[in-house]
Amino acid sequence: MFRGNLQMRPHACSGSLSRMVRFVHTSDWQLGMTRHFLRPEAQARFSAARIEAVKSVGRIAKEDGCAFVVVAGDVFESNMVERAVVVRALEAMREAGVDFYLLPGNHDPLGAGSVFHSPAFTGQCPANVHVLGAEPVQIAAGVTLVGDPWMAKRREGDPIAGALARARGIAGVRIIVGHGNADALVPDLQAGGLVARAEAEGALARGDAQYIALGDRHSRTALGDNGKAWYSGSPEPTDYDETDPGWVLVADVERDHCVVEPVRTGTWAFAREHFNLAGAGDLGRVRAWLDGRPNKDRTIVKLSFTGTLNLAARAELDEMLAHYEAMFAAIEQWERRMDLVVQAEGDEFTALGLAGFAAGAAEELAALSRSDSPQAGDAGNALALLYRLARNGP
Repeated sequence: MFRGNLQMRPHACSGSLSRMVRFVHTSDWQLGMTRHFLRPEAQARFSAARIEAVKSVGRIAKEDGCAFVVVAGDVFESNMVERAVVVRALEAMREAGVDFYLLPGNHDPLGAGSVFHSPAFTGQCPANVHVLGAEPVQIAAGVTLVGDPWMAKRREGDPIAGALARARGIAGVRIIVGHGNADALVPDLQAGGLVARAEAEGALARGDAQYIALGDRHSRTALGDNGKAWYSGSPEPTDYDETDPGWVLVADVERDHCVVEPVRTGTWAFAREHFNLAGAGDLGRVRAWLDGRPNKDRTIVKLSFTGTLNLAARAELDEMLAHYEAMFAAIEQWERRMDLVVQAEGDEFTALGLAGFAAGAAEELAALSRSDSPQAGDAGNALALLYRLARNGP
């Protein structure tokens, strides 16, 4: 497994060292997640990869001699996931043979209808899987986990403030486990339920906590520069906007010392690309980019195009995309950034020998595609489809 190299590793503070604990910090598994753009067989592989990520977390914990695993929120995609998802996740954790501490997040809050209260979970939960409530949990002598679970889909105030308050006065190493974005990392500072960076850094500086394990951001992200507060990111990517997903963190924490090492777990990828096309000669760039993507069966692509193509070039583009769609997990077209004009050139339709209604429709669509009408783009796309069907036959 690939291991990253964090710039602040190692990080040591002055003072005497005491009991050290090693554990895995992960979050945002969102087991049971579906994506509308995935074909059924690709969705099945996407779902299986998320369960395999749980197994990878367990293997990393065992191989690195970790005492436990903390999952900082959003274990499941929702409280309505299928029973099979819950049972498979619990079995993967049971097989790992290491303790897992699961924090309910905003996707799977610990309310009355929580998945963590469901018969599927409680009836199959192995002895090494624990749900973190608000009560501090002593892992070993001098090591305490302090969680701050979500009880509903929404919450007000700092989502780790309660855990930080409960940690004060507890002796030894205190590990805070929370879920929520941070005020320093989002532009809308008025949003509710944000982790206050200043408060978190103050608690770490005072020694009220030795590490803050966070979830909600799906990209691996440090909170501050002290090396003691991290978002682990999701172990498998979930969307295009994530900048650094696909990791778990192995943390060595002592009273005045903290070392964090990222370990790569992600096997899927989301990729976006934009192309400006001026003719058939530019289609080679699209083909080269698609050819260059590794692990196509585990890659989800979103493409956008601008420019102008004639009918033959547009037909070639559509056939190219249809060819690659069978290789990739999914190929989406980014409609919001799409501005591809299709125009007939010369006698492109004449050579196809269209007659009657088809010929009349082609002429009308061609005229509309060259107009200033709001329907010009749709007309061009329809014209391209008609051209492709006429050229290739039934």
